Amino acid sequence: MLLKYVVSNYKSIAYPIEFSMFPTSDEIDKRLVKTIDTKLGKWKILRRGGFFGPNASGKTSFIESMYFAKHFIVDGQRRGVGTGIDQFRSDIADLEGKSTFQFMFYLSEEVYEYGFSVDTKQVFEEWLMVLTEKDFQPMFLRQTLEDGTTQIEIESRLARKNSKGRKVADVLKDSMGKKQKNQLFLYKLYDNGVKRAETIMEWFKNIQIIFPNTTVQGLPLKMDRDEDFREFISEGLKKMDTGVVDIVVVSKEMSFSDFIEKFDIPGEVIKKLEEIESGILSVGGKYFIFGEEGERRTVVVQIKFNHMLNGESVPFNIDDESDGTQRLVDLLPILFTLGKNNQNIFLIDEIDRSIHTKLSRHLLREFLKGCKDTCSQIVYTAHDVNLIDLKEFGQDEIWFVEKDDRGMSYLKPFSDFQINEGQDALKGYLNGRFGAIPVIRGENVGDYFVK
Repeated sequence: MLLKYVVSNYKSIAYPIEFSMFPTSDEIDKRLVKTIDTKLGKWKILRRGGFFGPNASGKTSFIESMYFAKHFIVDGQRRGVGTGIDQFRSDIADLEGKSTFQFMFYLSEEVYEYGFSVDTKQVFEEWLMVLTEKDFQPMFLRQTLEDGTTQIEIESRLARKNSKGRKVADVLKDSMGKKQKNQLFLYKLYDNGVKRAETIMEWFKNIQIIFPNTTVQGLPLKMDRDEDFREFISEGLKKMDTGVVDIVVVSKEMSFSDFIEKFDIPGEVIKKLEEIESGILSVGGKYFIFGEEGERRTVVVQIKFNHMLNGESVPFNIDDESDGTQRLVDLLPILFTLGKNNQNIFLIDEIDRSIHTKLSRHLLREFLKGCKDTCSQIVYTAHDVNLIDLKEFGQDEIWFVEKDDRGMSYLKPFSDFQINEGQDALKGYLNGRFGAIPVIRGENVGDYFVK
């Protein structure tokens, strides 16, 4: 589970901002939290977190910072290239050109803290800590010294002395030279089979990030191979009143030459396909599986969404569906996944994009039900202010994002504000009591009404 996340000097985020999944009070609806056992006792951790604020306030930058950090951690970096960091565009002397990413998380009954700091060229600091009965203690610490050398201290908490893992770690430590300054030590440990690093890397791999333009990769193939998955999405769309009554997967076999002639495939792609024996190509919602068995043949696989029109079932392609239905097709797999993986963390930018308030509420409500026996969590951004409803959501679950007059994004937890019983939180937000609303300069609302 994600417990805390701190980021600085990334896009619109300048000085460090901290996001926490710890509730501020023990008196919280037990449905909203998961209780975990740690070395320092039982901790309650929130299952959901939502970000609200005006356009261009930094909500997406926050999600993108996690996207960058995740892929920098799990994908590794080639030697001798830059880090690819997109920093705050104005120089801030006390940040020294460095960006920091820090995670506190719960995994396999242990609490870890992992973080690193980078500039556009290299890693300056990296650390992995584990919670003990006293405090966080290091597993390894990495630092770039003033003379440019990299110093790494490895503790027995990572791997015992004389163990295979420790011998590998010591070799990797000595090999972190100038050409590897852009690489993370954690990735090197993982890539070389150090078990503790492999376990921690799996936690980062289980962070699933969905942007408005994210689509489910290989959706037709997933539905073709997993009937339960197809039925789940079909029933979900039907339940949500999209007009879809059923989903079917259709496939058609044709010769490779007919495939080239019928579909508008770029010449350079065709050339590549001719050079390899088999593969899968995705074009316009259709998946083409091609191989060489005697005469080269191609199988076209796509999904059809059946609607009842004038008493008969009519199939639609996914491109024919509304933006809202397509968005639901991207989000419903989250609910299907719950229970199948105990540790998934879902980060969704604009969960309300193109869908009705009731459907956003339904998705978040069903997530809460589905993750009851898991460590899964969901963190999302939204513009739909109707989701700021304290009858449905806990105050600790809501965060406000806005920029100051220097163009720097910062977070304000809703829990910082006193809400008395009977007060309308939504009305207070729209009236500007909590900030994080757009200011339309020069507008006089009264000008739009007839007097």
